[in-house]
Amino acid sequence: MSRDPAQVEESRALKQALDAFPSLAALHASSAWPALEARLARLLSAVRSTAPAAPPRPPRDPARLRAVHWNIEHGNRYQQIAEALATHPDLREADLFFLNEADVGMARSGNRDVAADLGAALGLHSAWAPLFLETTSGRDDDPASAAGRGNEEALFGLGLLSRYPIGATRVIELPSPQPLQFEVERMVGRHIALAAAIERPGAPFVAVSTHLEVHRTRAHRAAQVRVLVESLRDERRPIVLAGDFNSHTFDRGLWHSPLSGALALMLWPGGALTRRLSRPDRGPVREPLFDELRRADFVWAPYNDDTPTLQIRFERLDEVRALPAPLRTVARRVLDWAERRGRLRLDWFAGRGWRGGSGFAVRGLDGPGRASDHAPLVAEFI
Repeated sequence: MSRDPAQVEESRALKQALDAFPSLAALHASSAWPALEARLARLLSAVRSTAPAAPPRPPRDPARLRAVHWNIEHGNRYQQIAEALATHPDLREADLFFLNEADVGMARSGNRDVAADLGAALGLHSAWAPLFLETTSGRDDDPASAAGRGNEEALFGLGLLSRYPIGATRVIELPSPQPLQFEVERMVGRHIALAAAIERPGAPFVAVSTHLEVHRTRAHRAAQVRVLVESLRDERRPIVLAGDFNSHTFDRGLWHSPLSGALALMLWPGGALTRRLSRPDRGPVREPLFDELRRADFVWAPYNDDTPTLQIRFERLDEVRALPAPLRTVARRVLDWAERRGRLRLDWFAGRGWRGGSGFAVRGLDGPGRASDHAPLVAEFI
């Protein structure tokens, strides 16, 4: 898709300005902050929308809404993602796609506008909203994917693709660990939900995409969902909510978090651990975010199975990186064994105002070297 050179230049200028500050407190205390805050707000508040060159094909079954949610790992393996969405038998006929971790102008994903490019390739309407401005090439495998190229817009966000026209959109800001994101990950922004009116003929509804935070406790994720569902309290149309809820069941960010997490992965009996990680909506260590959904009359059981959607990779965890190198070497064998047990259900559909439906996770598209680190989900709403 064509780019706005002024926005590319603004993103680069903001990145250069932010590089001077080691902490969020230092940034906020700076005399430059009021002007930078206004510029960042303009950059991060705009929702981008596109329309296809020709009307999309009619749905396979007008009485059912088929939706796909997928955390696409920024779009780093764009060609594999595009091929899967266009040809995979479980994905290709969907009416609605929720895309988590969709880049705009990040070198790791080819400096594409990932959601808009996918929308154009599939002949669908698109909407996209940014969460963060990135000031680096990213983390984990991202620098290798960037291959020495520089970022353009350097934005990271949420996308929607729809067979039906996308009407009014809005961004719902969620409480976020902004100091951690700025000081550790060198990103500025916040977690959000993107809500969009989907103008389905005779049966309009609202699609809501979100990506909850991963670095803190279950209570923090529940607080994010509380804000989200409160913002939807007066909505009378049916709602489809989808996203990476990061529902790993561990309370990260506390002094004992690395030890308690490691002990659970190593010492819990296999069956109990599998139930905990694959059904984080149940049990004594469940994610209370599901209690918030239930109180707001959302249901999720019909639209999800208990298939894991992400395999833990300890090399990506800050807690493991913080270990001294000799200790990491000694612990490697135990960590490898625990890693194989760490298969998480992070991704979910939920709905309100529907009569019923069904859903499942798609196997075979996730893992190292594949389209994404997350498995996609499919759900039907009736």
